[in-house]
Amino acid sequence: MRDDTLDKKKMGQRIRAAREARHWTREELAEKVELSVNTMAEIELGRNGTRLENFIRLCRLLDLSADYVLFGAPGDAVQRITDLLRDRDEETVRVVERTVEALLRALDEQRTT
Repeated sequence: MRDDTLDKKKMGQRIRAAREARHWTREELAEKVELSVNTMAEIELGRNGTRLENFIRLCRLLDLSADYVLFGAPGDAVQRITDLLRDRDEETVRVVERTVEALLRALDEQRTT
């Protein structure tokens, strides 16, 4: 299970890695996000966060999920489930969600008896 505490340094590292994977300079990303280079550096170094609007722009430009930037990679099992549901319609996803919730409730009840 992942730790749901925010770590700005790790968030910045994930943003920097995605930028570097695109072979963009910090200056290029800052321009695309409409931030100063210094602000972009502070974000990548984990010294500062940014406004939600800028965070969304960063995620979209770098093709990153907000969940990944905030918390890192999900566990293998969570990733496999996400992959299974990725191309399914919304109704199918809701059915799976309700099924998983019911299964977890049943398992919890079984553990307490």
